[in-house]
Amino acid sequence: MQRTTLFSVLSIAVVTACATSRGFVRTEEPPAPRWAAPALAAAVSVHDGRTGEVLTLDALFDRLATADAVFLGETHLDETTHRFELATYQALAARRPGRVVLAMEMFERDVQPTLDAYLAGTLDEAGFLAKARPWSNYRTGYRPLIEHAKAIRAPVVASNFPAPLRAKLASEGLTALEKLSPEERRLAPAEFFPHRPEYWRRVDNAIRGHLAMMGGMMGGAPAPDDPRLDDTQSLWDNSMGESCALALAAHPGSMVLHVNGGFHSEYWDGTVRQLLLRKPDAKVLTVAIDPSNNPSTDGADGIGGAPRADFVVFAEARAKDIDDGAYAVGIGRELAYRLYVPKGATEPLPLLVWLGDDGLSARETLAEWKERLGDAAAIAVVEPPYRETQEDLLEGGRWFWPDSFAEDVFALREGFERLSGYLLRNQPIDPARVVLAGEGTGATVAAATALLSEQLDLRTLAFAPRRFAKIKDFPLPLPELFGDAERAAKSLALYASAGDEDWWRGELAEYTAIGFANELASVETDPWRGDLARENAVRRALGVAAVEPKADAARRFIVAKSPRERAWARRWVVRQRRDAGETVAVLAAAPTDGSATELETPVRASDFAAGRPLPRCPGPFGGTTVIVLPSGLVGEQVAAWRALEQDDPLAKKSRFHRLRVAHADGPQGLAALLDELFAAGRKNVLIVPAVFCADGATMRELANAARANEDRMTIQWQPGLGALGAD
Repeated sequence: MQRTTLFSVLSIAVVTACATSRGFVRTEEPPAPRWAAPALAAAVSVHDGRTGEVLTLDALFDRLATADAVFLGETHLDETTHRFELATYQALAARRPGRVVLAMEMFERDVQPTLDAYLAGTLDEAGFLAKARPWSNYRTGYRPLIEHAKAIRAPVVASNFPAPLRAKLASEGLTALEKLSPEERRLAPAEFFPHRPEYWRRVDNAIRGHLAMMGGMMGGAPAPDDPRLDDTQSLWDNSMGESCALALAAHPGSMVLHVNGGFHSEYWDGTVRQLLLRKPDAKVLTVAIDPSNNPSTDGADGIGGAPRADFVVFAEARAKDIDDGAYAVGIGRELAYRLYVPKGATEPLPLLVWLGDDGLSARETLAEWKERLGDAAAIAVVEPPYRETQEDLLEGGRWFWPDSFAEDVFALREGFERLSGYLLRNQPIDPARVVLAGEGTGATVAAATALLSEQLDLRTLAFAPRRFAKIKDFPLPLPELFGDAERAAKSLALYASAGDEDWWRGELAEYTAIGFANELASVETDPWRGDLARENAVRRALGVAAVEPKADAARRFIVAKSPRERAWARRWVVRQRRDAGETVAVLAAAPTDGSATELETPVRASDFAAGRPLPRCPGPFGGTTVIVLPSGLVGEQVAAWRALEQDDPLAKKSRFHRLRVAHADGPQGLAALLDELFAAGRKNVLIVPAVFCADGATMRELANAARANEDRMTIQWQPGLGALGAD
């Protein structure tokens, strides 16, 4: 990970005003520029790490000033975190003038002479940067600390283990230290103390998705007699802990302020423990700094779990340094969802929160689950946050991108928690019957949410997850880290696709080891039973009666090839089962054994003339729905569509909507009709082919026909009329 930030820490000069008539000297700050970061007190929320008590910055600084050593645990990339660190250093230096030693993980022991020379003014900044191997975000993240130390003539300790020595130890381990010159040997700790197995368990858990590659332990805590003294983590912690101890010895009466990655000081372990092994009487205080979208809200939710630091600071995540080549700023983002609550419900209802697969919209998925559950449950279908145009030109959703998987899932988890909380507060929902379920990539997000969330009591069902490998990048919520905090009541039922069972069996075994209830089941492979099996699994989780198929039900099938066509066909499956008692499978190709008959899904003008709803052009002022007839329709069929156009059921319902009919071939082509509509001032258009669900090639042909008008008109698409109307 590269370590840089977007903005420099702002330093506001204090100007001295003229003396007042009472003889006081008044100081004033000039107005901050419009682009300035907010005052630090407004951008952080400070809490006692054990009790959750809210503290002011001054109260925090007063307490820290009483310590022999203070550890600031950071995430390296956050702008507000770096502003808080500078403010802490300045406050402690003011409270203990001349007696604060700054120590930093960001510099390694072998560059100490270079650092000293720069602080003394005998080396310019260019020379310092050329020799000190600063992190890539030095200017924005750590330069303000160094410059303040230089201004007040305070010492700074480069505390980390030197990279050149790590390279020498890589093949031979600690025995390589015996071959070093006396000068080089002094750069390494005089003695190495092993970490406890509990620490290595947290280390392994943090990188569990990469343990096989790195040769770490798998399946539980490492053995007590496995010290791993030459592990990089051990080298860093031993070096930084000893550096702090040496600084206290070299500067009697001073305190050490050490800046490090949060893992090195959490739970008073790692670097903190290494200091205390060398200086057992030292008074140590630790601060965990967590970037947060909502510092005050996160603090109000409580610290929770086993204490991990003396103080916890939630810092507003406004801007982030470079990471994998990109900078970032924090912005608010909505997570939209469609909701159905049966009218007149008085008794608490179960709630299904459904996450569809990539490419599908919440609107069409909500329509399917309304068909399935009727008024037996409230249903919330979440819209995937990333919109993208599908092959059929309809906008669908995407849940995550590979390079932002963790960030996307954590944001979605927070969104689901807020969604569920809002509905529990404002709708007749039974909190004991909240079910999170999903399919495909939505199932992957559902499974990850079940693992990570501790806010909700959840039963989670994940059907045939896709693109799930990066779930292993999430550390497990180890039970020992929760202390006496009450755990959420949650479980996961994972329905793995054929070929994925072994992967999930290994993953779920790790969940079982930490006490997270789960079960693994295979997806039903019989296509005539699979749809109902999935629905009944959801029904059982909701506490709703299952649907029993008829023993002698006729077997029918619908051929559907695209994700959209399959989603629309599933609604026909439910209706056919309910209305005709037939069992219908959605297949990619017709079976050749004659065991089932095809269920036709015709698109006829007469159905819409009889009341089946037509799709309406979206927009605040309506628009025109253009039905495009496919090639090869005979005169009677064309006449029926023309009659429907003349009768115009859309215009009868709304003066803002119109229906027009175009031909894929023939005199009234799509391009000519769009020209006509534009000339008439009707510039908002929804184009729909008069088929059940068109494939990508058909939609691309229509898009080419509309190309001349796509800049001057708002053109929207629906790939067919098989969606059983607008819901």
